[in-house]
Amino acid sequence: MDYFRNLPNHPEYKTVTRIYKNAAGLDEIIIMTKVHWDYVAWLEAEENIDFAKWVVHFDKNPHEDWTLSHQLIYWLWYDECNRFRQGCKTPNSYPPMGYEGWGDEEWQYSSKN
Repeated sequence: MDYFRNLPNHPEYKTVTRIYKNAAGLDEIIIMTKVHWDYVAWLEAEENIDFAKWVVHFDKNPHEDWTLSHQLIYWLWYDECNRFRQGCKTPNSYPPMGYEGWGDEEWQYSSKN
């Protein structure tokens, strides 16, 4: 919940809940911001990604004590950062919040040599 408390006070960062089936086939409430749900919609439309399968995958493969929603938020952000860094198509012409160019310096160095 700390993640949600520290987000900008902007409509794009309003929390939205949706229900998906988890690995056990039970309804799971997924809580993410509008920005994340917009990225999910973009991935499904542009990249034919089945987000319901992501939900099941991350439910089967939990990370430490993270909630399922937390895992999904992280992997959506990570996916968008990787796409942006690699120059792949993304829904925005700017990097996702928190990007800060991680990995760019190493990538630029190795691609020049």
